[in-house]
Amino acid sequence: MKARVVLYFGSFNPVHRGHIALAEYVIADGFADSVVMIVSPQNPHKEQSDLAAEFSRYEMCQAACAASLYPEKIQVSAVEFTLPRPSYTIDTLNFLAENFGDKMEFSILMGADNIENFHRWKNHEQIIDNYPILVYPRSGYSLSRSHYADRVVFLENAPLFDYSATDVRTAIAQGGNISEMVIPEVESYIKQNKIYG
Repeated sequence: MKARVVLYFGSFNPVHRGHIALAEYVIADGFADSVVMIVSPQNPHKEQSDLAAEFSRYEMCQAACAASLYPEKIQVSAVEFTLPRPSYTIDTLNFLAENFGDKMEFSILMGADNIENFHRWKNHEQIIDNYPILVYPRSGYSLSRSHYADRVVFLENAPLFDYSATDVRTAIAQGGNISEMVIPEVESYIKQNKIYG
């Protein structure tokens, strides 16, 4: 039987408590055997001038995964660092299916903000035809506005956080307290490496 792997794509700029809580929820509620957080070098749909170096974001994710409730089941991957850019999800999925598809079956975890714009993704029909998509709620976004609302699994009981990675970066720039948004290891990493501030 193939291992059920949920792929959680993101900039994770930086990874925060909400990201990890969602990965833990997916494991705890039996949606997957493992979650792999795939750090994207650059989201082709976002312009981000304050994007931290990719290996910094990878290392912060590594620390956050290790401190999670399921460190053996929540991992981070730098696979997109090695693939052609820009990083399109379909290209990563094709690479993973080709190399690991005999042992693993993949599904995708994404926020309601992403599914609302999913029709703009490269080869989106190929993705939704071949990979189950788990959608978690995001404040201000409604699944009903998506063309694909009836073709995804909506995780209505998933934890909802009222902050984002943007809020973390803003707080750092303003000299604010980020301890409620990121774990101590990530906060230390940010301070030691003078990221975002």
